[in-house]
Amino acid sequence: MVASELTASAKALGPIPSDGGQQTALPLQPLTNQADKSSSAFVRSLANSLVAWQPLDDATIERARREHKLIYMHIGYRACHHCRLMAHESFANKECASIINDSFIPVAIDRDQRPDLDAIYMNYVQALANIGGWPLNVFLTPNLEPVFGGTYWPCANSSPLTTDDSEEEVLGFLAIVKKVRDIWRDQESRCRKEATEMVAQLRNFAAEGTLNGTRNFTPGAASSQQAAQTTTAHESASTQTKTASEVDLDQLEDAYSHIAGTYDPVYGGFGLAPKFVTPPKLAFLMSLPNLPGPARDVIGHSECETGLQMALATLRKVRDGALRDHVGGTGFSRFSLTPDWTVPNFEKLTSDNALLLSLYTDAWKQGGKANDEFRDVVIELADYLTTAPIALPNGAFATSEAADSYQKKGDQEMWEGAYHTWTRKEFNREVEALDKQAAQIAAAYFGIREDGNVEQHHDPNDEFINQNTLSVHRSLDELSRQFGVSVERVEDCIHFAKTALSKKQQQDRVRPEIDDQVVVGTVGLVIAALARAEDALDEPKGVYPYQKKCSDAVDFILREKLWDPVSQTLHRTWNGQRGGEGFADDYAYLIKGLLQLWHSTKDDNLLMFADQLQKAQIAKFYDPAGGFYTTVADAPHTILRLKDGLDTTLPSTNAVSVENLFQLGHILADDKYVSLAHNTINAFEAEMLQHPWLFPGLLGGVVKARLPETQEPPPTRYRLLRAKA
Repeated sequence: MVASELTASAKALGPIPSDGGQQTALPLQPLTNQADKSSSAFVRSLANSLVAWQPLDDATIERARREHKLIYMHIGYRACHHCRLMAHESFANKECASIINDSFIPVAIDRDQRPDLDAIYMNYVQALANIGGWPLNVFLTPNLEPVFGGTYWPCANSSPLTTDDSEEEVLGFLAIVKKVRDIWRDQESRCRKEATEMVAQLRNFAAEGTLNGTRNFTPGAASSQQAAQTTTAHESASTQTKTASEVDLDQLEDAYSHIAGTYDPVYGGFGLAPKFVTPPKLAFLMSLPNLPGPARDVIGHSECETGLQMALATLRKVRDGALRDHVGGTGFSRFSLTPDWTVPNFEKLTSDNALLLSLYTDAWKQGGKANDEFRDVVIELADYLTTAPIALPNGAFATSEAADSYQKKGDQEMWEGAYHTWTRKEFNREVEALDKQAAQIAAAYFGIREDGNVEQHHDPNDEFINQNTLSVHRSLDELSRQFGVSVERVEDCIHFAKTALSKKQQQDRVRPEIDDQVVVGTVGLVIAALARAEDALDEPKGVYPYQKKCSDAVDFILREKLWDPVSQTLHRTWNGQRGGEGFADDYAYLIKGLLQLWHSTKDDNLLMFADQLQKAQIAKFYDPAGGFYTTVADAPHTILRLKDGLDTTLPSTNAVSVENLFQLGHILADDKYVSLAHNTINAFEAEMLQHPWLFPGLLGGVVKARLPETQEPPPTRYRLLRAKA
């Protein structure tokens, strides 16, 4: 297989390409960089690159066909550290850029604008080399079929590198593009054949788990018959016989056992580093003690309590770790490079912080209400999401905050974590000069060392030499005993140090860049989290502004016509103007947010809006065989139509959709919605039976399906409201 020539190197550090072809190109005018014309801040950040970036459109694909060239697709997002690193190292390298421009058609994609492409090609890279991450780099035939791909590749260097733990070569990006160019030139036919075969395999993998039918993945527009089938799914649901399914409560026990088996009893979380918080998994564990009795009987009552304690212990470790901004209260970073949560990657996604807010709200209600544990984190996160720069003047929410920044005003070079890390000298200058004992106590509390607290093997680019990340290393009681002072004095010292460092940050440091692109699905997650948080805080109306901010966000979506009631279409992004059509997750997450806000405010307009969106999501994305596709049938420039059932750091589209359908089905007394929820669960039967722990969100739907709650019938007025709408 052609790809195998480079896969070994890919596994060692990041993938290495394989291509081939005979070039009978018809030369056209040289490409020029079109990145400055993009609505994406990430793509525009490449405007000064030596690479002649093109948009993904019909003209670009046609040019690749005419010139018999591979498309080099680079997928990333604004907050990504390694995206910036690759742009700095490789795309500014004259030789590398020259080869890309001469031998490929380079295309830059913002994954926040095209998550469908990101998912397709990430599946390919993970199948190829068992790695994932961003930037995502893939080499595609003019038919958009992948020939090779990988994630971040090190600096442009034609000399092979080696790693300590592997005898395999690891090629630099310059060597990779040369290799790809040569293989495509010499073996184009073979490359095309193998790429087509790989897409067929991906199509088969994607189709596994579909119940009573196969998924029809075909490039380009679907047939009108397929579209008609999708649009009539809602009407036919009420007459469909519920599909017999073997997925049952036993899968809850299997899922719990597997998740518990990967739990880290020392540092919390699951698996090895790099370690992610995985909100869907934690939400599943926290839900166990509240499941109906028969479900708890299957799992075991003590196991349900143990699951809750695993989740709470993890959230304590994350709260005390370096993912949290202990100084400025500006949210949590995406993941840790270490198992003990002490070396973050520093980029912050608004969606992650919204999900963390929901988790900490639940943790406070379930495990910390007695002594108000976690309440401070709930307020801190809610404030972060509802104040500038994350809360935008237009009422919406920004998408992310970058990992890289200038450490001080006037600097010419950005580096990762510059806003959040401190040398011991800086710490002493800001804190010790004002209160020596406070500096000693706070330094012990945060684990600050003279030579920095980031180990060298976690710092391959030497960005953290002598730098300290801030995480809790000692308890208040331990410090009280060590320094012979009261716990109250310890608390005062820590607060004093945080205040001094925060003042330094605000005066001299440059906050990381914000991607103020609005993504509707992210807005939905924020609305859901903020509405629940204010309900949990249970203060008089107006004390906290969180639900008001939610209402402002809904008003923004309607005002800027991100929802088009005429075409029944939700648009995904806004960058001064609305962007392309939304994906299934945008509908699912926004419906989730609207329903949560409706529960809080009882504003029936929110319920009717959620109902409209649900009908539109069904019409555009539902497969009559069960489940929601990620994209519409005629999504541009896609080679596969996927269904998203596995939870990642985000809850899957289908899991959230099932929850929404059950809720709306009850509130509106709509049996069609309930039937669609059942059929969506059944669509993933084969996969859930084999790997139930990968579907914690859908397992919540299984409980509702097998053990429907006895609920009061909904007021008739909701049905009347719906009839009027």
